[in-house]
Amino acid sequence: MSTQSSTPEPALSARFGWLSLTAVTLGALMPGLATTILAVANGAIATDLKIGLGDLQWITSAYLLGLTGSLVLAGKLGDRFGRRRIFLVGIIGFGLASLLIGFATPVVLIVALRAVQGVFGGFLTTNALSLLRVNFPERRLPTAIGIFNSVQGLSIAVGPIIGGLIVQYLGWRWTMFVNLPIAVLCLILGLVLLREVRIPTSARFDYAGTVLLVAALTALVYALIDAPTSGWGAPSTLVLFAVALVAFVAFILVERRAADPLVPLTLFRDRSFAAGSALSVLAFFALNGGLFLVSLFWLQIQHVPATTVGVWLLPLGGAMLVSAVLSGRVIGRIGDRWSLVLGSLLLACGLVFMSFASIVGGYPQVAAGLALVGLGLGLLVTATVNATVGNAPVELAGPAAGVQQTASRFGAALGVAVLGGIMAAATAAAFSAKLDASGLPAALNAPLKKLGSTAVAGGIPPIPPGTPGHAADLITGVTNAAFLSGMSLTMLIAAGICVLGALVALVVRPRTVHEEDAELVEADHPFVTD
Repeated sequence: MSTQSSTPEPALSARFGWLSLTAVTLGALMPGLATTILAVANGAIATDLKIGLGDLQWITSAYLLGLTGSLVLAGKLGDRFGRRRIFLVGIIGFGLASLLIGFATPVVLIVALRAVQGVFGGFLTTNALSLLRVNFPERRLPTAIGIFNSVQGLSIAVGPIIGGLIVQYLGWRWTMFVNLPIAVLCLILGLVLLREVRIPTSARFDYAGTVLLVAALTALVYALIDAPTSGWGAPSTLVLFAVALVAFVAFILVERRAADPLVPLTLFRDRSFAAGSALSVLAFFALNGGLFLVSLFWLQIQHVPATTVGVWLLPLGGAMLVSAVLSGRVIGRIGDRWSLVLGSLLLACGLVFMSFASIVGGYPQVAAGLALVGLGLGLLVTATVNATVGNAPVELAGPAAGVQQTASRFGAALGVAVLGGIMAAATAAAFSAKLDASGLPAALNAPLKKLGSTAVAGGIPPIPPGTPGHAADLITGVTNAAFLSGMSLTMLIAAGICVLGALVALVVRPRTVHEEDAELVEADHPFVTD
């Protein structure tokens, strides 16, 4: 056995294991659908509530804050009080939060409820992975994780399309109400198919570690969300980063002395776990930063309708679905290490393809890039979870899943902030240079450069009121060219991050599965109770 614990691997019946996978996968589908469906509803929300871009961003960011802050805690709560119990609490809480959001009107209330929804989403996601770890032996775990991730790929593929149809025919509030029947079904399946799993302990709960980690993650993610608007050098941003740093250092000191730590630091002594966690950050850093720009390019430069954008993203979700389904076999043949390398390089190639997008047409090239990204992502996510959660001892599966999921979310937030900053700087420089060469009067150039320092990165031409038609067309052309220039550079940097991830993957330890894990046998797992 390749785990570092003497705890035996799961030994439940094959039939029961696959039935439990059904319940777990459907439960984890809700957070995925909630994110992808809501993404195409922003315009309708803004119109209905009469709010601006800032409020819209917080409706999205509040969910990310709640989710990131709860992932590790959810794993520990599952270990102590029962993974099935916390998973089912997540289903109930997520469903109720969705119902309340659907009826809410004040923006402040919606933002608060989205944060609550994120917390319960963390309960669902972390305990779903830890339940898989305890229900499947090492040999079958990659296949189970692959099927689990394929459903996430399905949500990426069909979520925007379903969301567009719901918004068009029922209204944006039904993007929340749609979670209710899913929650009811998942609750029934969970009660019937899942067996309770808890890790017996008499140690005191790690309250200090919990407070410090939640404070560190919340401050850090808040800073990353707010920095592009307030400025990286703004006092509020610097204070948030300082709070995150102090809280994180204090957390490590507390964890070293805790009898039952929230995050056992011994997990990071396993080089595969440490490398897999680092790779989660790098992969989602590149992925989210890159995909954000593609959607913006279609919406702002090519003026593609939001519902069409959902259809155009199908190559990503479809390829991820196929890759995730096949990932278990691939990992079984070439192992975690080379699966991670291959997934990272496919991701890099896809981003390079998309870096050469053109203003007119060019969708087949971007679609090919999205398909490569999807193929890489499906394999990469499965192999990353297998290298982290699969390498952890069964009794530490909860914290391990929480760390891996937190690393992914942190990487996503960091990628949007950092790559967004690079995009803004690159487009501003390109806009200035192209404006000087455009032939516009010098008296008009200076105010345009000032206006365009932020607008151009969003694909918005900074056209002053009263600008003649030919000059407005020229400014629009310069804006589009500058946006493409900045997007190309940013995509190439993101691809470079993926190549760095491939190098990190080489640290992952090759694993072999012992003969006794070749088949599931009928026996009770020591941590499973009826």
